[in-house]
Amino acid sequence: MSETETQTTTPAKPAYHMRPARKQVKPGDVEKKETPQTGKEYNIWYNKWAGGDREDSYSNKVKSQTRCNIKRDAGYTRANSTGMKYCCLFFARGCCPYGYECEYIHDLPPPATSMPDSSKDCFARDKFADYRDDMGGVGSFSRQNRTLYIGRIKETGPGPETEEIVRRHFKMWGEIVFLRVLQHRSVAFVTYADEANAQFAKEAMACQSMDNDEILNVRWATEDPNPQSKLAEKRRLEDIGSAAIANKLDPRMVDAVRHIRALEDEEAVPEPARPQKSDKS
Repeated sequence: MSETETQTTTPAKPAYHMRPARKQVKPGDVEKKETPQTGKEYNIWYNKWAGGDREDSYSNKVKSQTRCNIKRDAGYTRANSTGMKYCCLFFARGCCPYGYECEYIHDLPPPATSMPDSSKDCFARDKFADYRDDMGGVGSFSRQNRTLYIGRIKETGPGPETEEIVRRHFKMWGEIVFLRVLQHRSVAFVTYADEANAQFAKEAMACQSMDNDEILNVRWATEDPNPQSKLAEKRRLEDIGSAAIANKLDPRMVDAVRHIRALEDEEAVPEPARPQKSDKS
């Protein structure tokens, strides 16, 4: 059983669409289908019936009736004038009937570090302390998760061909820094540069198909057990924290600390740090 691994990147996030957001559907266009009852009790936590077979929740899934198209649907909404930082969940699923009248963002999400509350996802939904057993749902605030598990992929060719299909369908939701396809297992793992993009992609691709009319099973990936991956993630989070703290400090204080450390270590004195230009300037 072979595996295909690849490091991949995508072009930068598209320029902001200076046009009113499109109304994706008309009220009443989307037909609400009732989920077949597979048990005697309804579990509101897992959003399914309890007591049925384990595979019932997957076999009863139907393909989504709508799909978001960023290039066609994105645009400005009321959120751009009110300062709302969160995205519209129904826009991500391709079924928002409000368009430019919506109170939420109709575009890819801003970086997770710019969100006002880290305990919420990019759709303003509250995260939980732990992940669900099936790794579905909103997710957890206990760790930053940028990786999605993509199941039920239909493989019609070799690993590189499947990899290209997955990349093509998932890169539109944000920059991909790592993509791994488990050949002959119908599984792929997609890691985004930012957690907010992973949150958006999870909702946008749930119960969607790629090129072969499958119904994708998109969930959160479990933590990578590889020690090197854990160390790299720890360093990445430390760098983000250090950068956030440094941006709030006086540049002169930062330069003074650098000079003191350089003199103590008998190294060359570093050049003064240049203040970063504000986005507003």
